Amino acid sequence: MKRLLLSLSLLLLAPGCAKLTSRSPVASTVAGETVVAMIGTQRITLEELDKAAGRELFELRERTLENMISERVLKAEAQKAGLSEEAFIKQQVEKRVPEVSVETARKFFEENKSRLPPQLATQPFEQVQDTLVKGLTGQNRQRAVGEVIEEIKSRAGVKVLLAAPKVQVAASGPSKGPKDAKVTIVEFSDFQCPYCGQGRKVMEEVLSKYGNKVRVVFRDFPLSFHDKAQKAAEAGQCAHDQGKFWEMHDWMFDNQSTLDEPALKDAARKLGLNGDKFDACLTTGAKATVVKNNMKEGGEAGVKGTPAFFVNGVFLSGALPFEKFKTEIDRALAE
Repeated sequence: MKRLLLSLSLLLLAPGCAKLTSRSPVASTVAGETVVAMIGTQRITLEELDKAAGRELFELRERTLENMISERVLKAEAQKAGLSEEAFIKQQVEKRVPEVSVETARKFFEENKSRLPPQLATQPFEQVQDTLVKGLTGQNRQRAVGEVIEEIKSRAGVKVLLAAPKVQVAASGPSKGPKDAKVTIVEFSDFQCPYCGQGRKVMEEVLSKYGNKVRVVFRDFPLSFHDKAQKAAEAGQCAHDQGKFWEMHDWMFDNQSTLDEPALKDAARKLGLNGDKFDACLTTGAKATVVKNNMKEGGEAGVKGTPAFFVNGVFLSGALPFEKFKTEIDRALAE
């Protein structure tokens, strides 16, 4: 069972390479501080290391804790049933997910033949039938393992008390929701980033579900490899001056392929902005400093890509599903 849980954990880890360096087996303590490395006479302390690791250190602890909880609740449930962990999870998954039918496997084969490996695609279905049934059934059952464990945890009354580190980020900029909302989400985003478009939809869902309990603040973080992102960010700020930020925000995310200056100026007029004022603001780069400051503060808070969110200071990176935000929002509301 540990092998199974380890494989689930590894799915959460991003691939990467690291250069190994020689290390001393024991850290030393100097003046009450734990020293973990020396560069000549210069010390690097454990406190400095933990601060630099920040979110990554928390995520490692979070994954490890998740595996520990899963192992313990699964072991207890299996003992109740008089089975080993492996036998118990196999029983539960097979009960939940029956073997894929031959008809389903045939349909998959016909619809995906062009994407299958040649050794499968070039054979008659009858020759690969058993392989496909077994493979598709295995995929479905692998997904069900997590569902089974989550249900066991729910019945066991698991309560995670590990708190994520918090980062102070100024909630300054265009916003939706009351200023005195108990939960503030500061979003760093790029109008040319497709993943930010997904993040926008999740924020809309958050506001729809939580209403006045949540405030969402938008801050710019245009990435250098998006050639139109900088001017799009400035366009949003120019529209903000005329009280039309969210209208421009929505238009730009709906038209990510057409964010050149003429299109932005045309959109401003269609959205009811004063065209001459908007044009002057965008052409002169009047809001470039505002955008630069947003990027500077985002970078200092640990933002490296978009979208990035801070839920009452808790950093969430990437186009995450609504459920991830729900966990942090509910936790913040309960504090």
